[in-house]
Amino acid sequence: MSSKDTIIILASVGTTIIRAKVTTYDMIKKDLADYSGMDVLQVFTDDNAAHAMSEPEDRVYTVEEALEKAIALGYSKVIAVPVFMTKGELYNSLKSRLDFYLDRLEITMTDSVLHDAQSCREFVEIFETITSLDPKKEYLFVEHGNQYYHCAANTYLQKALDEKGYANAKVIQLKERDSFGQAIAFLKSRKADETGAQVIIIPLIVAWGDYMANELYNAQDSFVWRLRNAGYRAAFTGGGLRI
Repeated sequence: MSSKDTIIILASVGTTIIRAKVTTYDMIKKDLADYSGMDVLQVFTDDNAAHAMSEPEDRVYTVEEALEKAIALGYSKVIAVPVFMTKGELYNSLKSRLDFYLDRLEITMTDSVLHDAQSCREFVEIFETITSLDPKKEYLFVEHGNQYYHCAANTYLQKALDEKGYANAKVIQLKERDSFGQAIAFLKSRKADETGAQVIIIPLIVAWGDYMANELYNAQDSFVWRLRNAGYRAAFTGGGLRI
């Protein structure tokens, strides 16, 4: 694919926190541009987060703004690179927004970070180089996901963790029906309610933003606070996965 007629759209849910953007998405954008030799437009699928980054040096586009920009610049082909962990609700929403431009642009969308068994195994191996899981603690890897079905990648990731012997780690898809009930069932099976073991919440996101902050920690009905109200010693890592 020629770089002369092709532009890359780097899409993430986004963040209003400048420091989070600079230390994650900006670095990914630079690496992607250097590797591909193509122009890269940074996109936040959260339109409010995109509009919050309006300064020229921090400019971020909405999906539609980026596609219109590509057309205005004379590009005929777009490669959309989503920085989503799985093909869940956010991935599907992005694809739907891209599809509206298929009559004007040739658009290719790459896979999510975790998309098959091998990518999940590789993720666990990389994760092990960053940190280690304390056998005296319980871990919930929490991903956004889709409320209508279970993302296959979460099953692959759970299997990869199991293969590594991490019996104290459970993958939770936040938007799946009864995700909280699944977390409680896992913790009870591990007798965390009896031992008082600390429960560590690890968000499967790249950079920290308002959206997951509210769903996982900030709001009174968030995942962490519901666990605490249920009597568990839930702690939150925050920050996202800095890759």
